[in-house]
Amino acid sequence: MKKSIEIISHLKNRSFHSRLNQIECFNKLTSLLPTRLSQAISFMYIKNKTLFFALNHPGYKMEFNYNVNLIKELLKKLKKLDLKCKDIEVEQIKVFNSNKTKFKRKNMKQNESKIEYLEKSTGNFDIKTQNETYIDLFKKIQKSIKKNLEDN
Repeated sequence: MKKSIEIISHLKNRSFHSRLNQIECFNKLTSLLPTRLSQAISFMYIKNKTLFFALNHPGYKMEFNYNVNLIKELLKKLKKLDLKCKDIEVEQIKVFNSNKTKFKRKNMKQNESKIEYLEKSTGNFDIKTQNETYIDLFKKIQKSIKKNLEDN
């Protein structure tokens, strides 16, 4: 009986699973890039023999444009060394900024931490404005502060 690892690797090597190989190749490419560049990548894809990098910050675009030759060389070496990357054909590399992410990075973990602090204000302060809308806002703030003090 075959092991599960053998079955999965057999399925990945089938031609209709080339997208999985492409994603693994993209992950290897990002791991070979310098950390400041690999952290800037939101996602990447290939369309019409052009590799598109979507960046999460506009400041990295210029740096990626300077390192296009490095990325092309890494792709050439990956195609020679890794069988999963042999079908990737890239003639151009383009970079654009995106505020959308397709996938979450494996190495990035978002730690949720709840910050608790004691209210230092007592809510007793003079409102020195003549504008009615500001007076109402300040009264709401005073009320909120006093409520927080009562709750704690």
